[in-house]
Amino acid sequence: MTRRRRLILLGLSLILLVIVGRVVTGDFEFILHQFWFTAGLFLLILLSLIDQPHFSKDANIFVNGTTGWISLLLVGGQNRDGVWWLFFIWATYLIISSYILMWIRSRELVSERPIVQGVSRVNRQIGRPEALFSAFFIWGIVQQFTTQSTQFNALLMFWVVFMILNLPAVANAIESIFSDEEAVLHTKAGLLLHVISPRVAEVALSSELSNDLVGKSVNIMTSDNKIAGKAILIDDRTIAGRRIGRLAITSIEKAWTSIGQESSKGATIDLLDEISSTDETPISVVDVGSEIGRLVFNVHPNILLQEGDVLWVQMDSKNKAFYQVISGQVSQISLSEGNYAQNVKVSAGQLGIWDAERCRFEPISWVAPAGQLVRRASSVSTKDHKIPDGHVVVGKVPNSDFPIHINIDDAITHNAAIIGVTGSGKSYLAFHIIESIVARKIKVLILDMSRQHYLFMKELNPTPLRKETDVAEWLNSEALIGIHQYAIDDQGFPQVTSKFVEAAFKELSKTKLMPGVNEPAKLCIVFEEAHSLIPEWNQVAQPGDVQHVNRTARIILQGRKYGIGSLIITQRTANVTKTILNQCNTIFALQSFDQTGLEFLKNYMGEEYSHALSTLPARHLVLVGKASSSVRPILLCIKDYAKRWINEDSVDSGNNQRNGSAEF
Repeated sequence: MTRRRRLILLGLSLILLVIVGRVVTGDFEFILHQFWFTAGLFLLILLSLIDQPHFSKDANIFVNGTTGWISLLLVGGQNRDGVWWLFFIWATYLIISSYILMWIRSRELVSERPIVQGVSRVNRQIGRPEALFSAFFIWGIVQQFTTQSTQFNALLMFWVVFMILNLPAVANAIESIFSDEEAVLHTKAGLLLHVISPRVAEVALSSELSNDLVGKSVNIMTSDNKIAGKAILIDDRTIAGRRIGRLAITSIEKAWTSIGQESSKGATIDLLDEISSTDETPISVVDVGSEIGRLVFNVHPNILLQEGDVLWVQMDSKNKAFYQVISGQVSQISLSEGNYAQNVKVSAGQLGIWDAERCRFEPISWVAPAGQLVRRASSVSTKDHKIPDGHVVVGKVPNSDFPIHINIDDAITHNAAIIGVTGSGKSYLAFHIIESIVARKIKVLILDMSRQHYLFMKELNPTPLRKETDVAEWLNSEALIGIHQYAIDDQGFPQVTSKFVEAAFKELSKTKLMPGVNEPAKLCIVFEEAHSLIPEWNQVAQPGDVQHVNRTARIILQGRKYGIGSLIITQRTANVTKTILNQCNTIFALQSFDQTGLEFLKNYMGEEYSHALSTLPARHLVLVGKASSSVRPILLCIKDYAKRWINEDSVDSGNNQRNGSAEF
């Protein structure tokens, strides 16, 4: 009900109460001296001017209790009988309990403790104005006139008419008959209520429309039936019996200037049958909380997105800024009259502006424009773009054609790590990267705890390395892959590892270095099951292994200038020495559950991306680091590389007994 009609209702009801009082008392002294009139007046005010439905808030109960408590103090001492004291205790309880509830509550009622919920719900029943002041009113007229009097019957009839016939509800019904909005919605799809921002408008929708309107196009029409603009409906919900929609304005026409000068009928909405293409359909607008590297927006619960989906926002007349969905959370906002609305609050990480020539995302140095439309980008085609020399594609952004590639030399000389649980796809990704390294004529030394690389690399003619003394001969040969498969012996795995690494370093460090110039990538040392080969100091099997791990770490640190780098492969990040892991400037993070590992990865990619790792499906990963074609962390889907090798069995199972493996 509008404020003007509330005042009219109050005025008419008050006049009626005064007339009835004048008739039954013969004068107007009751206005100042009789309690029943005070109670009736407060009843009219609280019901007519303040919305207090059956789910009144704690603050409303506090106001009602305080008002009732003050009104009781107007009763003279000689009239304060047992009922008065009962009312006084009632009002005092409402004041104290509702104040305590307002003080201690910090969440929605359904999330509070049972005792808090119980007290609040009881208060909302016994603290309603129609309960509290109706009791006061009836007690007042009984005290003043007795139940057998004509005056009592007349005032009781007034109360019956006001409460049982529910004059506020009757007034609402009468208002709807004469409402301009209701009249318009009988002939139009919607009525423009107001423009929230240059790109967003709120509309009242006809209740007769279907429920599948989100995503449909509309024309915004002036009162003289001219098109003022075009928009997409991005939200549609019913609130307190009124159907409200939200429009994302896609274009405006010359007639738009007249929108602010509309007559009382206002601008209307014409619904079109067409639905925009997937890539062009706005799903929301840039919302509060957006930052340079992060886009925040709210979508209707019916709009479905997926982790990793690509979105775009128009930054200026030329550039589209791309973002990637990282997380979504159901949120709830409080509306008027105790109503609530639910949205899905989406957080998307910045990818950047797509550079077709370099086939990569370039970072954006500013936040997306407030209120700008957010659109899907699933149909953006990038198939004609050329991958730069020295790079290899490792996957693409989910549900798009954006290729993600790495610089092979940077991945080696600045070290890289592949991290993920068993079955996540890390071994096949490692095979693909090793194959790409070999294609650039760079040697690969594989220290293989899993005893599976020889089987899957067989077509590349790997050289078996039984002892560390075989390393020098292999490095000086034409063979590009050398593999050592570990076996149980008296030496621990870290000691054997350090010997092979030291042998490789000793041979390559013979190269004479030019001042200030590092050698190009010459050797990549692959640590398969790295948590066993280079464990953290508190995970070693024997005390002497700490020294061997430290020796390996020093060589990796010094190896870059000689073109030596490493590829760490592990499923247990927490168990790998951080001395080496911290030197990895490129991280391929697949699905992971280890909390210690997730905390470590958070330092590389931020909390939201690291949090997403535990829910990643197989063959999905977050890539971050120097070798990546994306300056910022990016979630991508890698190809199913299993069919590219001779054996298609699962390779993350850790099975060491495979047919066809070489004897080492």
